[in-house]
Amino acid sequence: MGCSVLRSKSFGKPFSHIPHEEWQLSFPRSRSIMAGQVQKLMKITGKIVLLVGGLCVLAAAVCAGFCSGHLNGAPGKFGRNLEFRLAALNTEHFDQFNRAPDGFDVFSGSQAREIEESGVAPAGFKWFPVSSFYLMDTGGGIEPRGIIRAVNEQKFLLVADRPEMILTHAANAPAWGVKSVEMTATYKYGPVVKAVEIKLDDTGGELLRQFTQKYIRHSMAVIVDGQVIIDLGLLSPIRKKALGLSFPAGGEAVAEKLRDALTSERK
Repeated sequence: MGCSVLRSKSFGKPFSHIPHEEWQLSFPRSRSIMAGQVQKLMKITGKIVLLVGGLCVLAAAVCAGFCSGHLNGAPGKFGRNLEFRLAALNTEHFDQFNRAPDGFDVFSGSQAREIEESGVAPAGFKWFPVSSFYLMDTGGGIEPRGIIRAVNEQKFLLVADRPEMILTHAANAPAWGVKSVEMTATYKYGPVVKAVEIKLDDTGGELLRQFTQKYIRHSMAVIVDGQVIIDLGLLSPIRKKALGLSFPAGGEAVAEKLRDALTSERK
């Protein structure tokens, strides 16, 4: 295009024979045309960059949504009757080699005996009945670290009733649930170990990890339908999204009742 401009007044002449004044007039016009072309190319390039950037943002959003859905998985539709509460901790059996933790849920041996004898729950605590599953697993007893009372042969465990010491299905908390409950049997340690395995959804697993991380060395009651099914001493956070609750041989019927209670779709 530049060449046609240079030869417009001297068609057929070689470039070297174009008069100097003609070359002087032609060259600025050629440069102006080229500048215009460059500006157009820059505008097109800018639009392409914006388009590519928009596509990248869209792809990132789609990927984030997919990854989030993949990681979070399907929410559990069971387990509205499942909750976790700190259990009152009796420090009478702790010593210098097994130091008791500090906290609102921790009571000395004399305090524990006074509560058990009076049957009056301190402020921020309440009595929860102990289930047949718990008694079956412990041979009829309760872990000595707990504070207990008995009424008409029904045993009760003292557990926390303060919001910060409870993991439940509160209206202002993230929704979580149980994905499945299965009866399992393993041979890893010799004799067959039978258990009820409770699998939480991703949200429930993460909330339980955070809760147990906060209360390491405390005692946690697992409660179903308002009854204590186990009282766990937390030596470390529960990082898996599953709880395996073992039971002795002959306890299949009680374990099945627990499974059925957890997999009911009551809201």
